[in-house]
Amino acid sequence: MFATGTPVSNSMSELYTMQRYLQYNTLVKNHLQHFDSWASTFGETVTAMTLAPEGDKFQIKTRFAKFHNIPELMTMFREVADIQTAETLKLPTPEVEKHNVAVNATQIQKDMVADLGERAEKIRAGVVKVWEDNMLAITNEGRKLALDQRLINSQLPDDENSKVNTCVKNVYEIWEKTKDKKSTQLVFCDLSTPKSLGADDNPYEMELVNGIWKCKEREFTDVYTDMKRKLIEQGIPENEIAFIHEATSEAKKEELFDKVRSGEIRVLMGSTFKMGAGTNVQDRIIALHNLDCPWTSANLIQRIGRAVRQGNMNELVHIYNYVTQGTFDAYMYQLIEQKQTFTSQIMTSKTPIRSMEDIDERALDYAEIKALATRK
Repeated sequence: MFATGTPVSNSMSELYTMQRYLQYNTLVKNHLQHFDSWASTFGETVTAMTLAPEGDKFQIKTRFAKFHNIPELMTMFREVADIQTAETLKLPTPEVEKHNVAVNATQIQKDMVADLGERAEKIRAGVVKVWEDNMLAITNEGRKLALDQRLINSQLPDDENSKVNTCVKNVYEIWEKTKDKKSTQLVFCDLSTPKSLGADDNPYEMELVNGIWKCKEREFTDVYTDMKRKLIEQGIPENEIAFIHEATSEAKKEELFDKVRSGEIRVLMGSTFKMGAGTNVQDRIIALHNLDCPWTSANLIQRIGRAVRQGNMNELVHIYNYVTQGTFDAYMYQLIEQKQTFTSQIMTSKTPIRSMEDIDERALDYAEIKALATRK
């Protein structure tokens, strides 16, 4: 018996793997046991440039663009699949209150988005080589820009109303209000993860400035360290804030999780990859903050599932989604909403569709970038 919460986490092609394990004879009977045959029957592929796993170079990747004959595919799959959703199971999980926090882009961010649009025009016109600039590079810079303009240039000013600073304010206010219950919070951010520090390097060293204790001034390096410094300055003890990246072994990870479950650590920050599936710290979680938007709807579901699950003593959990207006943020959330609609319609058979576009991690195209760049 197989049991999974995400049989289709990113692409419908994952169903082929499930079918190979669970109904190989059925695939043979329909001459679909070879992936090429299955793909030609149910899918349509395109080849495009993507970011390599290392994050510092590009690679050519073939992915599915569309899927066809969906009713037949799901009829076959349902011979071996008993699909249950949160709506049908009605598990005793906390209620959810969502907060979509939209902040205004700075003039610098607006100008940079416009510059990305000009770069897209040059790429479309063919006046630059693919290794000099490309849509994927623009997309990744656009995502960083939406998170914090200092990720593009560390010398740029720290906007007090940025979504990073807005998140800091919300985390501190919730921390203060829930002191008596020792409630905990999760902050998710896949971009700008913490840098490795030397043995003698302490970015949270305090000094007295005009009668106020502040962390010693340092150059901006990453969003994680920046947020922790600001939370410490607000008054949260350093030992109550942790990064999932600090747990470098399974033993250290379990020790960290124990401290979160007991409320000894009240703010845990991490990426979806490191703090998603398998992170069971839900006992006291009162709020979850999505500082950036992941590429897949499954990743967003995994994030939310860290708090909205059985065993949470809170009856209500607050989910904060932070968006910088006029940047790539809005597009990213629109993209994963389409992905979730795609997956949910397939798995629940709510819509009798025959064909559907498969939305995979990809670069924005020229029209999408220009729409963002020219938006008032």
